[in-house]
Amino acid sequence: MTTRRYDPERADRIIDATLDLIAEQGLAGATYRTVADAAGVPLGSMTYHFPSRGDLLFAAFSRFADVAFTPLDDAMADPDEDPREQLVRIVLTDEGLRDRILLAELYVLSFREERYAELSRDWMRRARDAISPRVNSVISASGVSPAVLDAVQEGLGLHRYFLPEEYPESVVRATFDALIPAADTHTDGGAPA
Repeated sequence: MTTRRYDPERADRIIDATLDLIAEQGLAGATYRTVADAAGVPLGSMTYHFPSRGDLLFAAFSRFADVAFTPLDDAMADPDEDPREQLVRIVLTDEGLRDRILLAELYVLSFREERYAELSRDWMRRARDAISPRVNSVISASGVSPAVLDAVQEGLGLHRYFLPEEYPESVVRATFDALIPAADTHTDGGAPA
């Protein structure tokens, strides 16, 4: 009788390998067999951790959404920093090709399957909630919502990737300066700076 080797990180390795394969080969490249090979796990253990390929893909994209969101959380964390500067920094920070590909694959799945659409909506709500406390006191009169600011920062990041010469830092900065009035951005409703 053989004993099963205890491997507490196996599920994490499987998810990491899945995301790497999707980034390198697209969704079609992330099969049970290719993921098992890339993760260095027995093919038979795949269904133990993820009963179906659909479960595997959803777990991988759920992890990606959570990890990829961290830079926005981090950028918006300082209550004393101007939120315009925080948003400019997010746009100017290069996410890297891997994350952009994974995000594009997530969006494609979101158009096709409701559970991925809900994952994307959760991401958008989370972004809105991260931005809101930093800007609500100054943007209410302008009519620009935190959700719109999130859409603008994401769109600017995408456009900068393909057309960096058309979206230099000065354009990004001017965009957020136009959308967010210069004022005290603390949530205590303080006087303008």
